[in-house]
Amino acid sequence: MNHASTKAYGQNRERFPVEELRKYNGHWVAFSADGQRIVASGENLAALAEQVRAAGQEMQNVVLERVEMEEREIFLGGAEQT
Repeated sequence: MNHASTKAYGQNRERFPVEELRKYNGHWVAFSADGQRIVASGENLAALAEQVRAAGQEMQNVVLERVEMEEREIFLGGAEQT
């Protein structure tokens, strides 16, 4: 991602609804490059890659994150751009 894309992604991810992320607790998710939507999800990276391809997307065009939640807080870990 270039600097402008990275900035847009960060801004959009900050605004992504926590309630929506709760649905993916314990799973990997693939966000659109602009951070506005979840393209696919999976319990592991192999399943996620399969779902990304099934959605007609390329892995290099999405941002991967693992969603881990505890009670009222949300932790995003393992963010990667592939």
